[in-house]
Amino acid sequence: MESGLADRGLTLTRAQVLWFLGEATQMTQRDLAAQLKVTPRNVTTLIDALEQTGFAKRTAHPTDRRAILVVLTGKGQQAFSTLKAETTEFAKQLFGHLSVAELDAFSKILGQVSSKLTEIAKADPNR
Repeated sequence: MESGLADRGLTLTRAQVLWFLGEATQMTQRDLAAQLKVTPRNVTTLIDALEQTGFAKRTAHPTDRRAILVVLTGKGQQAFSTLKAETTEFAKQLFGHLSVAELDAFSKILGQVSSKLTEIAKADPNR
């Protein structure tokens, strides 16, 4: 996956930013930081790189002079569309043969495992 992203001029983290922006259309840098669970400074560096490579741009917030919105450029929108289509196709390859009941059971088990991992991580953050 990382190799395929690198061929497009993206890292995994930059692709995550594209995904969030593609789903939301626009976000403030602060909202992006919260979504990515990183500091606002990290987001500034990420957006700098995405601007330099033509995937995203900053624009003024229409009602908050202190906030800056980040939006995808045409190149960024195309990259997001491609990533989304590829993700959908991959999901079909992985799960397309499963019945609705099997998918429901898998989803339930995955949710339980995720909850347990969260519980373990909170109990011992050094694990």
